[in-house]
Amino acid sequence: MFVVVWLFSVVASAQARPALDAVFDKVDPAVVMVRVSVRHTEGDEQNGMRVELLYGYGAGVLLHEGGFIATAAHVVDQAEMIEVSYKDGTKCGASIVTLSRTEDLALLKAEKVPKGTVAAPLAEIDKIKVGQPVFAVGRPRGYAHSMSAGIISSVRNDPAMGLRPGHVIQTDAALNPGNSGGPLFNERGEVVGIASFIFSKGGGSEGLGFAIPAHIVKKRLFEKPLPYLGVSLRILPQPVMELFNWPYPGAMLVETVRPESPAAKAGLQGGVVDVMVGEIPVKLGGDLILKVGPHDAWKTDDIGVYLAGLRPGDSIEYQLLRKGQPLAVSVPVPPREVIPVLGPPKKK
Repeated sequence: MFVVVWLFSVVASAQARPALDAVFDKVDPAVVMVRVSVRHTEGDEQNGMRVELLYGYGAGVLLHEGGFIATAAHVVDQAEMIEVSYKDGTKCGASIVTLSRTEDLALLKAEKVPKGTVAAPLAEIDKIKVGQPVFAVGRPRGYAHSMSAGIISSVRNDPAMGLRPGHVIQTDAALNPGNSGGPLFNERGEVVGIASFIFSKGGGSEGLGFAIPAHIVKKRLFEKPLPYLGVSLRILPQPVMELFNWPYPGAMLVETVRPESPAAKAGLQGGVVDVMVGEIPVKLGGDLILKVGPHDAWKTDDIGVYLAGLRPGDSIEYQLLRKGQPLAVSVPVPPREVIPVLGPPKKK
């Protein structure tokens, strides 16, 4: 069965290739390579600490000429430095405007955009269909601006998937380490999704790649963006709570807190121990959030509406557990970039 699916993907890609090469040339300048630096600390002050500065790579796509770039949250959420590079060689710094670890999406604001670079449009939900030819552009294994083609294998809506995003596009287009955050395009040059994760035994593409669909990108990053506090949160569903014997239907785990961020200044604490939950790396030992404002932490839709309505200067009240003890932490909402409104893709 796997061989049949793979052969079909090759045939479909070959048939679409005469159109895709021209589309690739048109949209590739909107694709950026993302380079991040991450600080890794081992040990403690009493026994001695070792600090390493590590570098990671991913991709992203320019969605607005003002410098607004979509990428995957896991590419940048722990980064101390973010650099984006364009097809013409232009490099510049970028900062996080908003981020959602649940949907694995982040919106960056680049310090510059090369003159004449055209932002890529987002596809409308009714244009995302199973069997549709698509192609991914990213930096697989360090090979920048590489293209791989395939089809949309499935459109899945399963919020109960656990620690991975539930609203995803499944594709057999080859996705490998370095593709994360890069765009998945259709034949019209519209972004149908942002590459998020793969299922693989060997670490490479096995035809099971997943991307966050365009309508979720638009909703979470542009229409209902969450205030960015410098914290990376992991939604823990009930099965995971039961695994750790926590007596709640769900919670938010604080994995990382960016130094000098509003969350850090307010006292939120991130994790210190790296573990694998299933096949997913999770950082444990940080604060466990039980309430966000008046809402239980497992009621994510209510929390999304609540957070989207906050303004700079408001405060978010967190009720949490720290080493088993209840605690309240108040984090002020900082000023942020004005996020532009994205219109529908132009008719062709």
